[in-house]
Amino acid sequence: MGAVDPGLLRDDLAALYPQFAVTVAHAGLLLAPPTDVELLELAAIVAEPGGIVEPGRERELLGWPTEGGAVAARRFLEWAWRLREVPTAGRWRLPLAVIEGGRTVGLVVLSHEVDHPAGTVHTSSWLARAEQGRGLGRRVRLMLLELAFGHLGAVRAVTGAAAGNTASLRVSTRLGYRETHRETGSVVEVHLAVTPGAWRRRRLADVVVEGLDGFREAITPG
Repeated sequence: MGAVDPGLLRDDLAALYPQFAVTVAHAGLLLAPPTDVELLELAAIVAEPGGIVEPGRERELLGWPTEGGAVAARRFLEWAWRLREVPTAGRWRLPLAVIEGGRTVGLVVLSHEVDHPAGTVHTSSWLARAEQGRGLGRRVRLMLLELAFGHLGAVRAVTGAAAGNTASLRVSTRLGYRETHRETGSVVEVHLAVTPGAWRRRRLADVVVEGLDGFREAITPG
């Protein structure tokens, strides 16, 4: 049996879930909805000790349990599969695998929840630790904001990170996000927001967004 083509799987899934048609590309970097092919690659990163952050700091920096191996892989896959739902105007989730040179190196999620004000989206992202520190996180976030502000008409994007996750917070502030408040739970979480005006001053040129028609129709009120 030959290798499974993730592109063909995405085509089949898009007939059921329109978000699977959406892709965002920039200078050799691709954001595409993950099929199980990419999810298994991501699960392997999550399962590896120190795959995303320093070993043992998963709970402190990500809010995740510290277990690795098969337990972590299963937990990630079960969470990711729950994101596969039909999008509506009131609630939608758009996970996108970060793919560079044919390798899946991270995951971003753009979402809108029922308790969000109209026009507000939430962004979250992570990269394999081996891929951090070379500007990839900044590019990925700007590509995600291009989708949100440039194509979906969002007026505000919010995100959050543990107070100790200085790398993530640094990326956010450099992209124009500003702190709005903090919440104290198992960790102190810093909440931030960015507007289209702040994003435009940092906007990437030549970002290509495709496959939006069905998804945009599904999330448009009325």
